[in-house]
Amino acid sequence: MVILTRRELIRLIGGAAAVAALPACKDPETIASGPFTPAQRATLSAFADVIVPPDDDPGGAALGAVAYIERLVTAFDTAGTPPIFAGGPFSGRSVRPGVQIANDWLQFIELDRVTEAAWRQRVGAIRDALTAGLDTAGAVDGKTTDEIASLFNGQDDAFKDLAIDLVIEGCFCAPEYGGNLDRAGWKLCNFEGDSLPLGYSRWNGRAYIERPEAPLSTQDPGEDPAPIDADVDQLMKTVIAVLGGRTQ
Repeated sequence: MVILTRRELIRLIGGAAAVAALPACKDPETIASGPFTPAQRATLSAFADVIVPPDDDPGGAALGAVAYIERLVTAFDTAGTPPIFAGGPFSGRSVRPGVQIANDWLQFIELDRVTEAAWRQRVGAIRDALTAGLDTAGAVDGKTTDEIASLFNGQDDAFKDLAIDLVIEGCFCAPEYGGNLDRAGWKLCNFEGDSLPLGYSRWNGRAYIERPEAPLSTQDPGEDPAPIDADVDQLMKTVIAVLGGRTQ
């Protein structure tokens, strides 16, 4: 039986893709009090580590999943532009030395009336579903890791699906959205983050040239930072073949 490591599983499911179209979150200083009780928050934190378990790398809780969820469900708790969608296009994360570019992602986009109404309903439903599910699960104080995993697995499927979606979002979103602390989630995927405005090339005074550490035009763009071993490769081919796909 092939056992996938957490890093291999994240790579296979494309964890970095979770950064797309995620709702943005508040700055921690704008939240007077959390939306969950201490017991609910402890259970949510424990469940985050069931969904993305810690090993040599941080798990869901340490990656900021709980903070992301808390900020999402309090998105309409204060006046002003609801922090649902971050702006852009530039974050300033990848620039030439000495060049300063403002982080446009910190500026939230004003919602139209219909979009705001829809998001208020969605956020409210998420908050209600989470609090109800956490209350049903109960406290995790004194429980072992295996007992907490069994507790999570025994919950309603709708609650589990919601928790998994939100924790994955929190682990791999852009940092402006509240999770992915210190970009540790991106590091698990070997994803350096958005590269705008310079992309993966550099201007040398005469032409744009590829970054030597991130070539794009060659047949083999470089050594795989986290290669998949032979057993996992065979498992993928078997699954593809069973589904009727081609492996070559």
